Amino acid sequence: MAKTLDYQITLYPAHRDGAFVVTQFQMLASYPEKRIQAAGMDDLIDQVTQFAMEHGESCSASVRCLAPRKPPGFKRATDNLYFNLVDRTAEQRGAAAA
Repeated sequence: MAKTLDYQITLYPAHRDGAFVVTQFQMLASYPEKRIQAAGMDDLIDQVTQFAMEHGESCSASVRCLAPRKPPGFKRATDNLYFNLVDRTAEQRGAAAA
């Protein structure tokens, strides 16, 4: 069985712009955060997904392992976690036409 480790999740605003995903970071801004304990990557991804879906807005999830050593497969499992992405390509085209 996988060892239970502590993680911190932070959700940053994100949206889709054509083929790209744009994540917005602002210094000194506050973003939704949550500390969790997970045993294994499947459990971790399930909890991150649940937190992002409860948040409900378009976001990018950043997961930080609080243990001294990251578990195997952590980077691959937590890379590119995007939820509820809104496509803003049409909005920008409409603004450019106006």
